[in-house]
Amino acid sequence: MDSNPLIAAIASAYASVQEFLFTYVAGPILYHFDLMAMAEDVFDGIDWFLFGCIQIFLIAVILRAWERFSPAEMQERFTKSSKADIFYTLFHRLGIFHGLIFIALSGFFFQIDSVLHDFRFDRLNVESWWPSVTSIPLVSFCIYFILLDFVEYVYHRASHVFNWWWQLHALHHSQTVMTAWSDDRNHIVDDIMHALVFSFFALLFGVSPSQFILLVVLSQLIQSWQHANLKIHLGPFKYLLISPMYHRMHHAVGYGHEAKGKPGVLGGCNFGVLFPWWDMMFNTAIFSKEVHPTGVRDLVLSPNVLQHQWQGLIHSLREIFPKAK
Repeated sequence: MDSNPLIAAIASAYASVQEFLFTYVAGPILYHFDLMAMAEDVFDGIDWFLFGCIQIFLIAVILRAWERFSPAEMQERFTKSSKADIFYTLFHRLGIFHGLIFIALSGFFFQIDSVLHDFRFDRLNVESWWPSVTSIPLVSFCIYFILLDFVEYVYHRASHVFNWWWQLHALHHSQTVMTAWSDDRNHIVDDIMHALVFSFFALLFGVSPSQFILLVVLSQLIQSWQHANLKIHLGPFKYLLISPMYHRMHHAVGYGHEAKGKPGVLGGCNFGVLFPWWDMMFNTAIFSKEVHPTGVRDLVLSPNVLQHQWQGLIHSLREIFPKAK
């Protein structure tokens, strides 16, 4: 079967579902609460929900099944901790978090865009670098993907440098039973900071809205695979993409978040998010085939999501205001 009709059929089905959800679910709610001024934003926001549904399906059906065939370690099927991870994933992937962030920050970024325009700031606009090549959507998408991954590396490494920040990020590292659901186990404050930074640089780079959602969704799906309980290190292709074993090393007790030979002192390795190149460039890469236990030394968390958030916030504030300890 020719791929073009197939793609067209999938796109048509997707558009029909989006139209249905807006017409019969989102639209009536907006009308009832006199919020029709937000109709265009909400319609676009349904993209986040639909792409999220696709991701949830792939995690639950494909990645979780894959974990049973090639596990890095033997695990219980469902633990209380893993159930919390599922909640975090649903919250982030189904558009709840991104929808709230978009509504809260859309005006803010519009003002930033106006200020940059007033100062005649030229965005990178990759498409104009070599018009005959970089204007090709797939090429510009890949370049933006690499540029934003470097931003992610710097952001991630910084979260391991400052103690107040680490107290928030430690929640992500606290999971001792890593699965494909574990990627979104984050503190909400850290998530908001990340959304601000990522969106800001995407704006500066000139990423289009349609490319932005695809960048985020593809990155999220790859990271779900990287957090999965899989004994996969990609062999000779390990330098092209971060594998589950490479990222597991970042979560390893005594390696991933501690300085070498100094337990409890912030440091770590394998900070890369999608590509290992930045770790290799800055000498923070460790390629290991050994399966290490994951978690944070001496950190005990309740399985309750709200307590996760409260504990991380209190510990972070105590680092910022030491007299309050």
